[in-house]
Amino acid sequence: MSTPASPPAVDREEEPIARHLPLRACPGAFERWVEVADEAGLLALIKAARAEKLPVRVVAPFADALPPDGGVSGVALRLGVGFEAIEAAGAHWRVGASVPLARLAVVANWKALRVAGGTVGDALEDGWLGPAVVRTRRFKGRGIEEIEGFTAEPKALPVAVWLDPKGTVKPARAGTAFLEPGKRTELRATLAKARLATVRLYDAALAEDDPAVLVNRGDASPKQLRLLMQAVRERVHVATGIELADRLVPPGRGGRF
Repeated sequence: MSTPASPPAVDREEEPIARHLPLRACPGAFERWVEVADEAGLLALIKAARAEKLPVRVVAPFADALPPDGGVSGVALRLGVGFEAIEAAGAHWRVGASVPLARLAVVANWKALRVAGGTVGDALEDGWLGPAVVRTRRFKGRGIEEIEGFTAEPKALPVAVWLDPKGTVKPARAGTAFLEPGKRTELRATLAKARLATVRLYDAALAEDDPAVLVNRGDASPKQLRLLMQAVRERVHVATGIELADRLVPPGRGGRF
């Protein structure tokens, strides 16, 4: 017998984007904002969206993402309360995809996560949490499955993972604008070499204490934030020959479902 679907905990139209992203200052809206409480609700929502040919983009709580220009069409999906649990599982922890990394750091006494922003889902998309993953529970295709370890796939959505807190991870600090350029090159050293500390464009700026972190000092628009990142990439390439890749991208970067 199939599990009865839970109705969406929240279902709103024209939800302001600025309410949900730390870098705020985006005048646009999500066309439809839906929060599901459990896996049954997730399956039902994706099935309904596919029937209506609506794209579904997952937007994590406290998403470490760059505001988009204008609005976002389709369904913006938030994994709600049923995806926020932290449970001890022997020497490991079973953690929902929507658990904030700062909360996990406290509960699991995982000191390496104290500087990390966003959620477990964000960290999986970034790639740096993968080495600590023992097992993954995820949505793929039309249902839920479990696999050993973690493999990033565009059309697979992790809903929970089993983590080994002894695993070696190198979290990205909240607001870090670019991906690490490589194993032999450190991002912050690269930016320092290009003399980019405290660079500012209107209210878009690099943090004074960390040249890798993008901040909005007031009313920076998405366009201004992107222009600053573009200028930084160009300056780094001229100064060092390194081409940086953006880490801060619009929400829902994991693809459509």
